[in-house]
Amino acid sequence: MSETSFIEVYPVGLLSDIKRKRARNGIKGYLMYQVKRRNWRAVRNYFNGYLAEWHYCPDGVRHTKCGRGWTRRIALRRLGIHIAEANTKGAY
Repeated sequence: MSETSFIEVYPVGLLSDIKRKRARNGIKGYLMYQVKRRNWRAVRNYFNGYLAEWHYCPDGVRHTKCGRGWTRRIALRRLGIHIAEANTKGAY
């Protein structure tokens, strides 16, 4: 398998459940379980929408976050902004 660099944008959490027609199960099961446990980070992440991840980034490129947003375009834009900021800090 060749490790080619690519960016993948995919639905997560609520949007993923809607796409798979499991929104009711996701809200009643997973989300309510996390609320009862007071795991607010998991609750917030459930409403991320889309994630953009860079797979097999080139050597020397630094990034630590995924892009997230309610649309594919916003998720991709946030990833691009993060990559630009992470790789230009120290260049000046």
